[in-house]
Amino acid sequence: MKVSELLKIVDGIVPLENAFEDDLVGITIGSEENEVNGIVVAHELDKQLLDYCLDLNINTVITYHPPSFNKILGDDNNESFHPEPTTLEFIDNSMNVITLHTAQDVCVGGNADTLAEMFNLKNIKLFAMTNDKYGAGRIGDIDGILVSKFNELVESVLNTKSIRTNEFFHKIKEVKRIAILPGSGTQFIDEIIEDIDIYVTGDISHRYLLKADDARVGLLQIGHISSEIPGMKRFVNKLNNALSKELEYIYREFYE
Repeated sequence: MKVSELLKIVDGIVPLENAFEDDLVGITIGSEENEVNGIVVAHELDKQLLDYCLDLNINTVITYHPPSFNKILGDDNNESFHPEPTTLEFIDNSMNVITLHTAQDVCVGGNADTLAEMFNLKNIKLFAMTNDKYGAGRIGDIDGILVSKFNELVESVLNTKSIRTNEFFHKIKEVKRIAILPGSGTQFIDEIIEDIDIYVTGDISHRYLLKADDARVGLLQIGHISSEIPGMKRFVNKLNNALSKELEYIYREFYE
């Protein structure tokens, strides 16, 4: 099988055209003309994954997060992208990498839909739209729950620990309507701030905590990849069925 054939199968599960316009998806390292010699699914590239691939003679990785590149602005104001050291090692070892990222967040049955199902959201609306049909976030109603129990619910459902909340979070008595977005999504808070009790996402900066306080909305930050793992596990199952294989999904459980 060539990388191009694998890409077509992946694209049939996760249509890559629906990612955010500036997102790095598809073949991010390697060439579609290369032959596939073993496949592994991983959350991101790291040295541990490279050693695993080299030990097992695997040359093709499907990742959720894109490889890391540094953006360099030249003297002529033109931008160029230089691979960071780990990315360069994958390039130097002739690895092929196909990346899903926000295409996996927004697709039918992807990361966002999986979260909506896990929290039994009702009356669901989409936000953080990548185009006129697909969005990375979900808003919906839940059965009323005391805010003191909401942390426990999130930690139980996502197998994670709550990292922090804003101050107003603790002034909420009952939670009935939430927004949730896999990964980091506080840049979309303006879209939902008047429509929810609590917003659950990762990587919340201090200024957004203050903004949510002023808007009298609760924010709950969880581990970044904890909201991405359930949907990725579903993707691996779909890919296994399409390929009639049992591929391994590798991620660092420490960060879950």
